[in-house]
Amino acid sequence: MRRREFVLRTCTLAGTTAASLFCGKRLWASSPRKRLLVIGGTDFVGPAVVEAGIIAGYHVTLLNRGLTNPDLFPYVEHLHGFRSIDERDQGFSELSGRTWDAAIDVWPSDPTMVDTLARNLKDRVGHYLYVSSCAVYKSFEKPGLTEDAPVRDYHGGVPNYSDGKAESERRVIQIFGQRLTVVRPCSIDGYRNDGANLQTWLTRLQTGGLHIAPGTGSERVQIIDAKDVGRFLIHCIERSLFGVFNATGESLTFQAFLEACRSATGSGTEFVWIPEDFLREQDQDFERFFPLWSSHTFPQGFFQISGDRALKTGWTRRPFQETAADVLQWYRERDGKLPTANGPAGHWLDPLRADREVEIIKRWKALHP
Repeated sequence: MRRREFVLRTCTLAGTTAASLFCGKRLWASSPRKRLLVIGGTDFVGPAVVEAGIIAGYHVTLLNRGLTNPDLFPYVEHLHGFRSIDERDQGFSELSGRTWDAAIDVWPSDPTMVDTLARNLKDRVGHYLYVSSCAVYKSFEKPGLTEDAPVRDYHGGVPNYSDGKAESERRVIQIFGQRLTVVRPCSIDGYRNDGANLQTWLTRLQTGGLHIAPGTGSERVQIIDAKDVGRFLIHCIERSLFGVFNATGESLTFQAFLEACRSATGSGTEFVWIPEDFLREQDQDFERFFPLWSSHTFPQGFFQISGDRALKTGWTRRPFQETAADVLQWYRERDGKLPTANGPAGHWLDPLRADREVEIIKRWKALHP
């Protein structure tokens, strides 16, 4: 999961009202119905943002290539544009002559793509919001990381995900200054996510019976619902919240996580808790069968990032069980197909065969009757 790599020097921006940002110069006309430009908007997090904007009564415009789920949101305005790491190959002609009260960039980690579009929109929008990632932080040894924690540096070249997000933050800060909100979600899941991690657990547990629960149950997992990310972005626009915010879900013990998954499936699954050492004896790379679980050898601070700054603004989060239920619904709508690394398919990324699971449970119980 790419969000486990991290980077960036945090720049916390001072909060200020939208009126003071314009310095007396009106760059765009006011409107009783706010105009929102969403870049992308048709994949996973994007639709959650669009839906939150529509619920808030905004006039939403999408800017994208028109290739990913082009039939989504037929009742909103669609503009076509093309982003590229080659600035000469980018096309934003349909933005010409247009202005918006706010714009949200939810997708890229490539700083060139982020930078070029941001500069194009600098004089076209009042409030700019960039969806970054908690992946920008430098260290996760201690729990409770806040927005002011040290972040990794970018050294040029082709950036990985974390480096790219970090450098992208720096560039939009330079472009928009105090008109900018940077939102750093932790690992995102929810409706429309084609990732296999949570889906694997839900589909496994809905069969009922005995299932292996790895470790001690005290390990941590932290997930934010895509709908919560969308609502927080709109919340920031509504309240003129500027600066950097972590958008993180509740930090759950792995036991609480599995119990919530079981509840979402409505199954009678019974968990057999088996220690890491024993599981490793059965398979040296056993972790691949248990997504989202991480042993204490992995910095647990990664799963305990503070979202207090965002929560103190009045934002609220959905219970994790609702996120799990949404993911299960998405799985069922897709005819029970789990994704592979290359996209949707009829099997898990690396399934734990039922007969293999039964065998391991029997071995464990024979030693611990």
